[in-house]
Amino acid sequence: MERMASTLVITGSSGFVGEQLAMCAMREGYEVIGIDLKKNTRLSCHQIEIDLTAESFFKEIPENSTIIHLASLSTDGACKANPVMAIDTNLIATALVLDNALKSKAIHFMFASSEWVYPELPEIAVHSEKDQLNLTSLNSLYAMTKLFGESLIRVESKIPYTILRFGIVYGPRFPPGSALESIAWKVYSEEEVKIGSKNTSRRFIHINDLISGILRCVEMGPQPLNRKVINLSGSELISLDAVVYASNQILNKSAQIVETGGFPSIRNPVIGSALDLLDWKPKIDLKSGLLDCLTFMIDANTRSIK
Repeated sequence: MERMASTLVITGSSGFVGEQLAMCAMREGYEVIGIDLKKNTRLSCHQIEIDLTAESFFKEIPENSTIIHLASLSTDGACKANPVMAIDTNLIATALVLDNALKSKAIHFMFASSEWVYPELPEIAVHSEKDQLNLTSLNSLYAMTKLFGESLIRVESKIPYTILRFGIVYGPRFPPGSALESIAWKVYSEEEVKIGSKNTSRRFIHINDLISGILRCVEMGPQPLNRKVINLSGSELISLDAVVYASNQILNKSAQIVETGGFPSIRNPVIGSALDLLDWKPKIDLKSGLLDCLTFMIDANTRSIK
């Protein structure tokens, strides 16, 4: 398929997803411009070092670019710790980036939302992009900012846009950054695995699968995906119990879960729209993904203590 844009503008290019996306996009032959508060020394692309809540960048962006807005205060804990920063970073910055996209004559605005916009449930149910979502069903400031950001784009965007709701992303990094990585590391380290409920479940998605989904959206171009909301999550619902079991198998350990009580927390964002619209599905299963993470973490930890 012919590419609709040769330049990808990635906000949050110093983050885990942004860095991996920039590197992969450059390997695919795209011109990449990274935007973040600080430059990423691991990236060779052109980078713009600015505060998205206060500064413009549209004069440095070629026409017909695709803007992928990843930058955010991306954990619930960070948002709770600083609500004002969460609103500035996740809402005001999104409005300003959208304005910059229009002024730079970008052809496609892609927004990184999250499965957090779906309510947590105590039992398994399907979450799809057609669900009617409401702020009153959410108990997380991070989730609220993402859902409000989606609404802001839906109402205000004057260029084609696509909203991507990411599943819980995991991948090779150290220290661990997701629940899946943290549990695997505790099993390796023979630490107590203490969680609320072993039946808490998510559609975890490996970083490589997520990147392939994002780039598939870029490749499709703005017109087929205009005003679409798409879940980019894992191919199966995975419980924390399954994560411990798989980690034990890989590491030949016998870790047991210590449950602290409470109902399980389940989000199950299905990927039917991604299959239909993008012809995309994840390729990395739980065991392969865990092995990738553990290999990286063990190696990084070994190097750090030498």
